Amino acid sequence: MGGRSSEFAAAWTVLLAAAVGVGLGTTGLPIYTTGQFIRPLGAAFGWSRGATAGGLIFLTIGNVLMAPIIGGLIERFGVRRVAMTAQCGLCIGYFSLTLNNGSLVGWYAGWAVLAVLGAGTSPIVWTRAVASWFERSRGLALGLTLCGTGVVAVIGPGLIGGIVAAYGWQAGFHVLSGAQILIGLPVVFFLFRARDAVAGTVVPLVGLSVGQAMSGSRFWRLAGAFFMISLVVGGMIVSLPAMLADRGIGLATASRALGSMGASIIVGRLAIGFLVDRMPARAVAPVFILLPVVSTVMLARGLAPVPAVVLLGLAAGAEVDLLAYLVSRYFGMLHYAKIYGWLLPAFSAGAGLGPIFAGWVHDETGSYVWALYAFACSATLSAGLIATLGRPDAAFGGGKR
Repeated sequence: MGGRSSEFAAAWTVLLAAAVGVGLGTTGLPIYTTGQFIRPLGAAFGWSRGATAGGLIFLTIGNVLMAPIIGGLIERFGVRRVAMTAQCGLCIGYFSLTLNNGSLVGWYAGWAVLAVLGAGTSPIVWTRAVASWFERSRGLALGLTLCGTGVVAVIGPGLIGGIVAAYGWQAGFHVLSGAQILIGLPVVFFLFRARDAVAGTVVPLVGLSVGQAMSGSRFWRLAGAFFMISLVVGGMIVSLPAMLADRGIGLATASRALGSMGASIIVGRLAIGFLVDRMPARAVAPVFILLPVVSTVMLARGLAPVPAVVLLGLAAGAEVDLLAYLVSRYFGMLHYAKIYGWLLPAFSAGAGLGPIFAGWVHDETGSYVWALYAFACSATLSAGLIATLGRPDAAFGGGKR
């Protein structure tokens, strides 16, 4: 496929479309903007904050259930058709949330509809196309793709918060709905396609079947490792505002700490992508995954909240794209979408259970300290599992890595 620069020259438009898609997709926009609706909905309908935030649980459940199905649909219909259909589905899903008249059941049902109809905007779709175009620079390309969520983390809350404050919560969801059609759909239609779907291009794909992948221990070690690290990152990100407040940290310091999250996520994605293209991923990945150990201990002891959150952001910037990279290197590209689709539920489950675990520990003990130490242990085990993966098969592009 040529050198690194030629890969980017040939596929920069695909990379741009994928970054936009992942930012607007189910693992981007809803995660970083839902918080802007919690207080307005509470004021409108009298819902508690916990009940309102519970909508994201149904998003997580939908991601878990739909990921293997999406993997199969990609292999049958291609990434472009799946992505465009799902973007229309997300538009419908967001619009359905504006129709709520105060029913919590309806609120949760709306999130379930959004999760199912928009499942094809998950990282499975975007990373499958990007990985097909990049061989020598695959790590950096995947990192750039997932930077879409970091950009949304920086821009989304302020933009949607301003719209909600000025025009109401329904207007906020109208904007989220319209973004899929006015931004996401045209970008995907004109710029997004897998390399093996381009007319006249012959790309021989090699790799394991789902059954072959699942029969080996590497699949289950990856599932366990990414469940444990997403448990940490998900639990920490959701609980951070309350953790900082419990420590008596002032609003200005807390805002500065949380504001650093989006930027550090982007840096983490780019750094690990650059490094795994040049060094063994099984050596690079544990270093980033161990960063939350330092972060959690610092927060448990009330030390330097801003650096602690930056370290957490670096780790958060290295998870989904790292999983995509490892799947492509250890199992090949032939059935990449299906295998990734079966591994992503482990990641999604951890992200969903992490906040619940942290909240339960706080309710039982009156603080997050023991949850933080448990998260430190979980991150350590995750790093250890990845370090034991061994060298990838050279037939899948692993080479000396």
